[in-house]
Amino acid sequence: LLLVAGVGYLGFKAYQIYTAIKKLSYAPTGIRFSINKSRGAIGGTLFVDIINPTAASITIDGFTGTVTTTDGTLIGDYRGDRLVLKPGVNNVRISWGSRASLTLVSLAIGIAQGKFPVLSFNTVYNIKGFPIPTSFKMDTKAYKPTFI
Repeated sequence: LLLVAGVGYLGFKAYQIYTAIKKLSYAPTGIRFSINKSRGAIGGTLFVDIINPTAASITIDGFTGTVTTTDGTLIGDYRGDRLVLKPGVNNVRISWGSRASLTLVSLAIGIAQGKFPVLSFNTVYNIKGFPIPTSFKMDTKAYKPTFI
């Protein structure tokens, strides 16, 4: 009976964590592309406000994710360490690196010509051993991406 109660409690806590993560909203504030000369690759930094509408802080043990275009082309990936999302607005910086420089060359040429991509950030949060996937899209035209 205690085992069943324990499993039920863990299931309930997992559901609470899942619903809290799904309530998060994202407000990108900027994006910067950079060239890593030592690797000959392009990467980027996304500046985003993550809004936690719940009354409790959410502790994320770590996260991983990919950056793709709307047509599904993989641009790069990212990972992050422990993150505490307090109630309200949390400023977060996500740095990502490219996997394929050839893909990014066409992206850079497009941006130079004024064709800004819509990027999708697909993230998996790890919270107390539970992987919780989420994603959001960003139209980079509204943020005037810069190269450094």
